[in-house]
Amino acid sequence: METQKRRPGFLTQYAKHAGISVRAASDQLKRVGIDYFKEFDFAAADRLRAAARHADRVPFSKPIYVSAGDDSPEFLILSKDPNVAADPALKSFAEAQARERHFKAKLAELEYEERVGKLMEKEKIEEEWFRLGRLVRDAVLNVPARVAGILAAESDQQKVHELLESELRQALEALCVEAAVAG
Repeated sequence: METQKRRPGFLTQYAKHAGISVRAASDQLKRVGIDYFKEFDFAAADRLRAAARHADRVPFSKPIYVSAGDDSPEFLILSKDPNVAADPALKSFAEAQARERHFKAKLAELEYEERVGKLMEKEKIEEEWFRLGRLVRDAVLNVPARVAGILAAESDQQKVHELLESELRQALEALCVEAAVAG
C-alpha cells in the first residue's frame, strides 16, 4: 500500500500559534512573502504580519485637521503640514469631508432660523404675496362697481373726488384688517 504524501504542517501549526484560521494564516503569510511550505520562524512571521497590518493605516494615523481657532467641529480646516495627507486621494477625501461638515453646519443653521421664525420657505412667501395681490386687485377693481351710479348723478367735482377717495380708503383699510387677521 502506498503512503500518502503529507505536507509538513507548518501552516497549521502557525495558524494554531497565531489563533487564526488556516485560510487567514495562508493569506497573511502570502501577503508578507513567507513560504509556509518550508520551515519559518513564527516570531518573525508575527512581526511581519503586524507591520503589514499597520502599514495600510499609516496615512490615516496623522491628523488631517487642525483647529482654526474655534473649538467647534464646524470650523476645522485642513492642515498645512506637507507630511499630513500627502497622498492626493487622502487630501481630496479630507477636503470632501470638510466640505460635508461645513454644509451640514449651514443646514443646521438654516433649520434653526426657520424654527425660531427668522426664516421662511420661499414657496410660502410667494403664496402669501399672490394671495395679498389678489385681494388688492379685487378691492380696487370693485370700487367702480360700487360708486358708478352715485358718480354719474354727481356734477360737483369736489364731491366726486371725496367719494372716490373715501371708497378707495375703505377698500384699502379692509385689506389691512384682512391682512392683520390672516397674519
